[in-house]
Amino acid sequence: MTSDGNSNRDSYRDSDRNFDDLAHRFRNRIYGGLKGDIRLAVLNRDLAPLLADAATLKIVDAGGGQGQFALDLAEAGHSVYLADISAEMLDLAAERVAERQLQRRVTLLHRRLQELPEIAELQGADLVICHAVLEWLAQPKRAVAQLRSLLKPGGYLSLTFYNRRALEFRLLQRGSFRQLDRNIDSDHWGGHPGSLTPQNPLLLEWVQDWLAQSGLNVVAHSGIRCFHDFMTPSIREKLPAAAIVEKELEYSRVDPYRQLARYVHLLCRL
Repeated sequence: MTSDGNSNRDSYRDSDRNFDDLAHRFRNRIYGGLKGDIRLAVLNRDLAPLLADAATLKIVDAGGGQGQFALDLAEAGHSVYLADISAEMLDLAAERVAERQLQRRVTLLHRRLQELPEIAELQGADLVICHAVLEWLAQPKRAVAQLRSLLKPGGYLSLTFYNRRALEFRLLQRGSFRQLDRNIDSDHWGGHPGSLTPQNPLLLEWVQDWLAQSGLNVVAHSGIRCFHDFMTPSIREKLPAAAIVEKELEYSRVDPYRQLARYVHLLCRL
């Protein structure tokens, strides 16, 4: 399905996902361990040219949760505004801010992504971060335009999203053909209410189209967890974690591997 054929996609979800109920699971399931190491390695590599010689940047993290990535940027001297719809996530972020003594560099905002353009203090950002958020929103296409509105001319958007192609391939790999057909027909992909599989995984071509419509140019395109999730646990446990991270970095910009990555990272410039 093309982005044009999917033009009404923003209208069928009732509401954005709030992770108050799962805040404590995110630290271990999403950001902890080898999965988190791969994620950080790819993001740090992709953003390195922007951050290497930059002066103090104004950074907005939209849907930043516990601040696992943004707080490292604050520790490097940048000014960070971390916003999230979940009060529980922000409470955990506040603990980390206090532990790392970053109160002067980090501002926490209990706000929905859609409300951020209304806050004058956030306008003219050098870098906007939106990681693993679009796939949980009722109107992801509109959110891209709202994120773009926060950027100064020449500013950057770091965007990651859950890749629907990876989910399709996992179902094919398992022989779950009926579930795959049912998901495609209903456009409902998530599992039970406590599942961390989003109900709205996105296709790369949709997101690329939305970015182009907002005047954003992609300057880096990487896959996150290109092969990690397809390895058997017994094989993963035999290999050094550093070796897996190194190979993930090596193949993260190589097709067809990045096309099947669990997440996609696009670094865009206005």
